[in-house]
Amino acid sequence: MEPMRYDIRNLPFAGTVTRWHSVNCHRYPSVAEHSALVALYAREFASRVYPQMSSEDQVLLYELALMHDLSEVVTGDMPSPIKRQLKAVFPLGESPIDQLEAAICPDAAEREHFAIESRPHVYYCVKLADILDAMVVIKQEGKGPVAARIEQERTQAFFALLKDASVHCPDGHWDHARAVMDTVMTLEHIQIDGA
Repeated sequence: MEPMRYDIRNLPFAGTVTRWHSVNCHRYPSVAEHSALVALYAREFASRVYPQMSSEDQVLLYELALMHDLSEVVTGDMPSPIKRQLKAVFPLGESPIDQLEAAICPDAAEREHFAIESRPHVYYCVKLADILDAMVVIKQEGKGPVAARIEQERTQAFFALLKDASVHCPDGHWDHARAVMDTVMTLEHIQIDGA
């Protein structure tokens, strides 16, 4: 394993750079919190959709999930509608946002491109997890009418990506991803009782 080219002096700030600053929320999660949750959700998707996933793919899954937003430690959280609009106008990887993020954190960009090209099932698990975390945050922390619209839009994005995953990676049990999403979105706190 090689060290990251991303300047590790930036890592401690992942816990202090907040996301969702352009949306009215009760609490604003950090980049570090988001990345950790994406890794946990991606692991859950992978274990159910691809229970026999190779150890190499599992490492890629975790690395991609943990690094996918590290550039935001430098840039701050860019609102998703702006990112999506730029990605719609420019070819894959050529949006100014993509180029800036790749310049800041080439490790994440390289892993994402590798996953898209060679391990799309890993990429889909991570992207579904990324969207799921947005759905959870906006449902749990969002305030006002904009929050409801964002939750609806992210839910539609989740199902569109799930459909795309089932077409491009038909060997996966993608119906299990829906079950993970349904369970997580109940947002019920479960405590273990001593009895």
